[in-house]
Amino acid sequence: MGIENTTAHAIPANFWKEGNPPFVAHADKNIVSTRFYDSAIPDFADASLERLYENIYCTLTRIGLYERLDDIHTFAAADEHDIVLLILFRIDRNTVRIVNQQVALSTGDLAYFAVNVFSRYPAARRIEGYALDTPVDASTFASTFASTFAFPVQVLPQLEENVVALPSSADAYMGQLGKSTRELMRRSMRKCAAQFPSCRFEILSTHQITPRHVRELVDLTDQRMDARNATPYVEDSDIDRIVRLARSHGYLGIMLIDDTIVAACLCSRVGTRHFLHLVGHSPRFDAYRLGRQVTLHTIYHAIAIGGRELWMMGGHHDWKSHFLARRKILGSVTIYRSRVAVLVCWRTLLRNAARLRLHDLRLLVATVQSRDGAGKRLLAYSLSALRHARKGLRRLRFLSAGGAGKPCFRRNGDGTDA
Repeated sequence: MGIENTTAHAIPANFWKEGNPPFVAHADKNIVSTRFYDSAIPDFADASLERLYENIYCTLTRIGLYERLDDIHTFAAADEHDIVLLILFRIDRNTVRIVNQQVALSTGDLAYFAVNVFSRYPAARRIEGYALDTPVDASTFASTFASTFAFPVQVLPQLEENVVALPSSADAYMGQLGKSTRELMRRSMRKCAAQFPSCRFEILSTHQITPRHVRELVDLTDQRMDARNATPYVEDSDIDRIVRLARSHGYLGIMLIDDTIVAACLCSRVGTRHFLHLVGHSPRFDAYRLGRQVTLHTIYHAIAIGGRELWMMGGHHDWKSHFLARRKILGSVTIYRSRVAVLVCWRTLLRNAARLRLHDLRLLVATVQSRDGAGKRLLAYSLSALRHARKGLRRLRFLSAGGAGKPCFRRNGDGTDA
């Protein structure tokens, strides 16, 4: 199975001759031929995925860091000139699982893929896709049967992203920031420059990033977590993956004082989309807001090299919104072969319905928390009591397993645990 990099148009000359004819017309693409690659990823897939979807989470580099590639199948569809639809998938008994994540697939794309898959694999009862940007709307039990989509379908909110639309210049971006944010950033930068004349910002490109740089950034994030009495969210096992991804698609923005890295921001780039992965700064410099400074400088760099979008991951929307991030909700999609398949897969149907109700409950809780009054206070008290009960239960389990306190892990310079 070839997965090496090729040019975007490196399609075998006999692709259209060998391809299977499409079973139905695509709603908005002039597809003239399709082809399945069983347990194989064609050589042109890597470049085509990046060209079509511009998403780091749908590159063979990123997929290969966390998953096996030898059991992945490929579906490719082409018009008269190029590949226009490319979907990687696995087959798990009667379920086809889409490997592509965090990519935009239209209603037509999903319907076209489904009809081809169900025709080729008679045993497949459903297709599942994780974290897709799709306009398909069938998120309730009733709409599973009433949807205008070609098959019974459920779509559930799955993953949150914070996405910044980047303008054409740093000045234009700075002008779009809120007045208080602009003043805060300028004041912080002036204060830092006056106190630390050696402070400077640099960008390290893919070949310049070393494991030491990544470990120093992870150590900065650990310091922040430790200052908050929180558990570090980067495991040692992830550091090698982060290094490999950074040296393939990444760049690292660093702030140095006396040649020591005091803040860093790791991003990756696919086409005109940029993806923020880690931000960290030394708690000793909290007064200078170095975390936000390094983020702003890194955004300037993304704009300078033609970036048009920055994905800042989910969560912490309050501070990310100061950088003009807007929430994007990606959906989990389940497509059933037929209404009979819906009944056969009733456990999946009910599980999805329960997850949707839980999502609605969380939205309700967030709405109540945003308001003042007795309801907010009662909810806060209830959630606090629940958290304390869960912590007590976890501690009891830990002690019963022979522990003597909260486990603490510290990374040595070589990345091992102390």
